[in-house]
Amino acid sequence: MTVEVSSPNPKKGVAVALPEKETPQEKPGYVRYLVLVSTMLCLTSLMSNVVCFNFTVLCMPGSGESAELQGNHTHYTGYTRQEKTILLSTVAVGAVFGVVPVIIGISKIGLKKVFLASGITATVSTFLIPILAPLHFYMFVILRFLQGLSYATCFPAVGAITSSWASLAQQGLFIAALTTFGQTSSIFSMPVAGELCSSHFGWKAVFYLHALITLVVFTIWFSIFTDSPEDNKFVRPAELAEIEYNKSEEAIHDDHKHKTPYLEIASTPSVWGIWIGAFGDLIAVQLIHIYSPVFLHDVGGYSFEKTGFAAAVPVLFQFLIKMFAGHSSDKIHGISETTKLRIYNTIALGASAVFLVALGFVKQGQGVLGLVLMTLATGMFGFNGGGFSKCSALVSRQYNHFVMAIHQILICFSMIVCPLIVSSILQHGTVAEWRIVFFIHAAILLICNAIFCWLATAKPAPWTDRTIKQSATKNTPLYQSKV
Repeated sequence: MTVEVSSPNPKKGVAVALPEKETPQEKPGYVRYLVLVSTMLCLTSLMSNVVCFNFTVLCMPGSGESAELQGNHTHYTGYTRQEKTILLSTVAVGAVFGVVPVIIGISKIGLKKVFLASGITATVSTFLIPILAPLHFYMFVILRFLQGLSYATCFPAVGAITSSWASLAQQGLFIAALTTFGQTSSIFSMPVAGELCSSHFGWKAVFYLHALITLVVFTIWFSIFTDSPEDNKFVRPAELAEIEYNKSEEAIHDDHKHKTPYLEIASTPSVWGIWIGAFGDLIAVQLIHIYSPVFLHDVGGYSFEKTGFAAAVPVLFQFLIKMFAGHSSDKIHGISETTKLRIYNTIALGASAVFLVALGFVKQGQGVLGLVLMTLATGMFGFNGGGFSKCSALVSRQYNHFVMAIHQILICFSMIVCPLIVSSILQHGTVAEWRIVFFIHAAILLICNAIFCWLATAKPAPWTDRTIKQSATKNTPLYQSKV
C-alpha cells in the first residue's frame, strides 16, 4: 500500500503528490507583421518609382536636350507642359492595361508570382530611365508605361494580403498600413529627389537609387511571403488560429480554384459606395501628390531644395494619422461597425474638403499658412483606413483583391482626370486659379462622401459565404448567380 507524503526525499515505492503544472499556451508568432512590413516596403518602392518623377522633372533636361553651364548653374529648358502631362498620364494608362492581367493572375497563380513580376518590371524600367530618357522622348514614355504596369499590382495586393493574412479583428490595421504607400513614397522620394537634384550626383542618381531599393525590398519580401498563412513554414499554429478566427471556410480555403463572382460583386450597391468613396478620395489625393510641390513653389515661395522637404510634410502627417485611424477603428467599441465606417470616412473626405476650401484663400507668399492647411487637408485623408478601405475588406472578404483592383483603375482614372482639370484651370498659376482648383476638388469630396455613407455597411456580402441566406438590400447584388 502506498501513502502520500510530503518528504523531500521519499522512499522507493512511495507515491508523492506533485503540484499540478499548467501547460503553457503557445504564443502567436509575428510572421503576419513581417509580411505586413515587407509588403509596405514593396508597395512604397513601386509608388516611389512613379512619384519621384513628379519632383525630378523640375531639375532634369528634356529628351535630346543638352544642358549648358552658365556661371555656377546648369541651364536647360526641360520638358514642356504637354510632355509632362503625357509622362504623368502614361503611368495611369499602363496601370489600367495591367489591372486585368493582375486580377486574372492572382486568381489563377496567386499573388506571390504576380507581385514579384511587378517588382522586376519596376526595377528594370526605373533603372533604364537615366539611360534611355535623354535619347528620345518616346523611349521615356515606354518606360513610364512599364512603371504603370508594375504599379497595377498595388491595390490588388493590398486586398489579397488583407484577406489572407489579417484576422477579422485587424482588418483596419492592415488596410490602413498597406495603403500608406502613397504617403511613404512621397515622404521618401520628394526629399531624396530634392537633395540629389541639387547635389553633384544629379537627377540620374534619383532613378538609380530607387531601382536599387526596389530590387532589395522585393528580394526580402519574396523570401518571407506565401499566398496563404497555412503554407508558410514560419507561421505557428497559434498564429494561424488567430488569423483564421471567425472566418468562413470558403474564405480560409480559397485556393485560387473558386470562380470569382465578378458580376455579383459589380452589381452590389455597397460596393458601388466603396468605389465612389474611393474615387473622391483618390482624385483629391492626386491633387496633393502631383501639384503640392508646384503650389508650394509658385504660391508659397519655397525654393527647389526646400520644396522637396516641404511637400513631404503633409504626407508624413497623413501617414501618422492613417496608422492611428486604422488601429483605433479596430479598438473602438460601443458603436456599430457601420457607424464607425461612416464617421471615419466623413472625417477623411469631409474635413479634408473644409481645409481645401481654406487653401483657396491663401495669398501669394503665405508659404507657412499654405503648408499648414495642406498638411491638415492631407492628414485627414488618413482616416480613410477606417472608412471606405475597411468597408471594402469587411464586405468583400476573400474577393477583396478584385474590389481593390477597381480602386487601382479609379486611381489611374484620377491620375488622368486630375491633371486635365488642373491644367485646364491653371493657365498662369495665379492664386485665383488655385482657388477654383481647390473648390472643385472639395465639392467632389463632399458628394462622394455623402453617397458612401448612404450605401455603407460592415456586413459581408452573400457572395463571400453561400450560407448567408438574407442580407440588406444595399448588400444584395442585383445579379445573383445560381449555385
